[in-house]
Amino acid sequence: MTNSEVSPMGPAPVAAGMSLGTMGMVLTLVSIACFFAALVIAYAFILPDKPARAAVAIPWVFWFSTVLMLTSSGTLQWARRSLRRAQLRTYRQRLLVTIVAGYLFLASQVAGGWLLLASGVGIAGNPQGNMVYVFSFIHGVHLIGGLGGMHWLYRRSRRIEDGEEQPLRRHRMEARLTGMYWHFMGVLWIGLFAFLLTWN
Repeated sequence: MTNSEVSPMGPAPVAAGMSLGTMGMVLTLVSIACFFAALVIAYAFILPDKPARAAVAIPWVFWFSTVLMLTSSGTLQWARRSLRRAQLRTYRQRLLVTIVAGYLFLASQVAGGWLLLASGVGIAGNPQGNMVYVFSFIHGVHLIGGLGGMHWLYRRSRRIEDGEEQPLRRHRMEARLTGMYWHFMGVLWIGLFAFLLTWN
């Protein structure tokens, strides 16, 4: 068997594995997007028929959480840049910053919910207020899944030693797929937040 016959067979499993992983993540993100799109459409039909008794003021902490979400996307890209350069220690540090920003986002969302309740915005009887609670809660649940992926990445990275090329390549692919999910969560929140501001 000649080299020309053998060489095409070598990279095929790797390429197929990467494409399958990417395809799986894309399908996951599409299904999540369809779910939230259905929620938005449902509220778009409900809200005109059931106007709020009073305008719902979005607490400032939701703006702060939006900044945190954008910041976490930036720090994740920053971490992946270190990973591409095989700077594992710096990569882990920046990944931890991303994880902390994610937890702060969740905490700020909870704080925003408490501020709404304290201002008298109930879950029942006020469709605009109900929408804020529902969107924030369901997005937060999905973000917790992303944080689980971040913790998994961090644990995996600690098993990689300097100079190990194959584990490093595999981890870069894992970080890319996890990054796709995380960035999608950021874009999704911005879209949901814009919808909340529009209807309030």
